[in-house]
Amino acid sequence: MTIYMSSGAFRTRSLRGVIDESLRLGVTHVELSSGLEHEPALDDVVRAGMKAGLTFLVHNYFPAPAEPRVLNLTSSDDEGLRWSLEHCRRALDLSVMVGGAFYSLHSGYAVALKAHQLGKPAEQAEAFKNSHTDRKGATELMLRSVRVVADYAAQRGKALVLENNVISPVYLARSPANPLLMTDADEIVRFMADVDRPNVGFLIDMGHAKVSATALGFDPNAFLTRVAPHVRALHLSDNDGQEDQNLPFGREAWFFPRLKEFRGIPWVIEAYELSDDAMRRQLDVLREVRA
Repeated sequence: MTIYMSSGAFRTRSLRGVIDESLRLGVTHVELSSGLEHEPALDDVVRAGMKAGLTFLVHNYFPAPAEPRVLNLTSSDDEGLRWSLEHCRRALDLSVMVGGAFYSLHSGYAVALKAHQLGKPAEQAEAFKNSHTDRKGATELMLRSVRVVADYAAQRGKALVLENNVISPVYLARSPANPLLMTDADEIVRFMADVDRPNVGFLIDMGHAKVSATALGFDPNAFLTRVAPHVRALHLSDNDGQEDQNLPFGREAWFFPRLKEFRGIPWVIEAYELSDDAMRRQLDVLREVRA
């Protein structure tokens, strides 16, 4: 089991800044994730970080494009879907370069989100409260898209890992239809049975699971037990159960007693914008479990 620090945990949105801060703090494993700025000299900067001793995973919207786009493997827009598939191929090529076992990304959604709406559930709900949500059609499109990307990943010797989405009570209070795929265990288990690709698995975001459990009325521990056979990585953060806040976690977190069950896979600290001391405390808490 290896502990990674999400790039979102650092107080910089620059890839060069994340690398410098990692080296300063003695963080050796970093997940390169959404929120980082576009870096024109990406490959050179990443190679410099590797040469300095850093190990990377590639996640979701990284590498960021020069102009904001929406990454969605269930996009009903042909150009949007084409770009999303090409982004995944580029991210998998980067995963090969850094030696990561997989590339991970968020599961799809059955609405046409715009870039400025990402991470804003209230705004999303208001925009789509009167829209038709075709979950079946979106799931079928996600299956097709994931198979395409998974086959490319297999050719490169890599896995494709999907993250459970988060649906919040804030969203459902304004729009009763859930457009986000893979928010509950039934959908994840069924998807894994249908996708028919051995190199596909799930990254379970514990913060997402906590909020979705509140919104949909399920037990997060029961959720984790059901999806456990398909889990290849974990995202770790805490929240109030109402919104995905990416807060630091402690031993009181709902998932903490379950971590030992997943000691053979990567754990990613995904609490955001941490101070130096907070980052060290998060690492210390997890190292206790690893001991």
